[in-house]
Amino acid sequence: MNLDEKLRAFNSAAENMRYPWWYRPSRLLLFASLPAVIIFSYSDPRMTLSRAQLFFAERDMWVGIFGVIFVALGALIGESRWLANFFDKRPGSGMIPSSANQHSRLAAALLSPRIDWILMAIFLVAHVIFFRNFFLHPGLVSGVLGGNLELKHTFKTIPGVTTWTQVSLLLGVLRGLRWSGVLPGKVKLISVFHLVFFGTLFVRAVLWSERLALIEGFVPFFIGALPRLFTTGGPKIRMLIRFLPILVPVLLLFVFTAFESLRSWQAYSGEHSSVLEFGWRRLYSYYFEAMNTGSATLGLSGFFDGLTTPMSLKQYNVIYEGLYQGALDKEYNNPSGIWFIATLSGNLLFAPTFMLLGCWHGITWRRFVQGRFFGLFFPITFLGLMEIIRIPYWFGLTRVLPSSLFIVGLIIWAVTVKRRVRPRVSRTVSACSAPSLPPISAPVGYPQSWQSR
Repeated sequence: MNLDEKLRAFNSAAENMRYPWWYRPSRLLLFASLPAVIIFSYSDPRMTLSRAQLFFAERDMWVGIFGVIFVALGALIGESRWLANFFDKRPGSGMIPSSANQHSRLAAALLSPRIDWILMAIFLVAHVIFFRNFFLHPGLVSGVLGGNLELKHTFKTIPGVTTWTQVSLLLGVLRGLRWSGVLPGKVKLISVFHLVFFGTLFVRAVLWSERLALIEGFVPFFIGALPRLFTTGGPKIRMLIRFLPILVPVLLLFVFTAFESLRSWQAYSGEHSSVLEFGWRRLYSYYFEAMNTGSATLGLSGFFDGLTTPMSLKQYNVIYEGLYQGALDKEYNNPSGIWFIATLSGNLLFAPTFMLLGCWHGITWRRFVQGRFFGLFFPITFLGLMEIIRIPYWFGLTRVLPSSLFIVGLIIWAVTVKRRVRPRVSRTVSACSAPSLPPISAPVGYPQSWQSR
């Protein structure tokens, strides 16, 4: 099998894979995010555990609805093949130039598993520094597990150092892609590597009350592993995957409640009849209060009073911190996603900002299913879609920076592959033989295009 045939097999495998409907950002937004906004908007705010003042009103609901619709419209543009082809035909457009496309895909197919170990080393060293106080004072662990929720806030992170714990976003998707067979390297689902990786994130979720860290490792892994799960799984597995957006809230409730029973239930057990009732009300509080915070900052920005232009992050922080001096509850301090972006963009650029954001989500999805390095951003943007009500991914969050820097580095490396391998290719061609590559393997049950010929 020569070079061109192997490249065609790899590209065809990535393009022709069947994915569940929610894998596509526009569909997830319209059929999952939009109903979620409406349901939370019409929910009873008296069920919240927060002591914050109620700001959320019907006008804020419509901001959320139109925000999701504009993101979905932008996603449809980004998902289209004609936009991907447009970038491919324009060298220097900011995406991978057309002259390097084949080599960049080839680089992805031959990506060494050694990068996983490099990322794991960074991940573990950063977490050792992150948990340095727990190592120095082991008794603090029992204090946190005993319900002292403020204890962890006395420990300071080290900006620029502990931030590198977030390489979990990239490491998770690489391991999932390897387990699927999309990237080289035989990876077992149950292995010491995965136990250490997910075990560290689990400990962080318990001791630091940061369940999002565990989600940021698991979701990218699942996104990368989905091609194998959906293709080789039986009818029941595929049915479960198709209805995952309905099952996830239920799973999230039980997982969230399990974590709360380990850390905060002892402190609140006297106020609630059962841990499950406490769990669902606390989970509801996180999401509703994110919307409430977003509506409060949006209202104070003058969004509904007249024409407003984009706001700086410094201006936003003045409003945000002022509200938490008395009107809002510090325990539920998520800034929201949709309403946060609406506040920053102002009503003048509301629609263009949300459509550009959606276009970004759509492009990363298209690149992911095409097997491009740029597609490694997709699991991160997918997390942004999942948390579009609660937190703003890509807008003021440093937690995506480490993985983003690595992905940009991989793209630069892939784009320069052609220049670096040209002399070797020319010598091989002069010998009248095309270079051969290791066969691109795939799990049993994959489409025929995955198999080497």
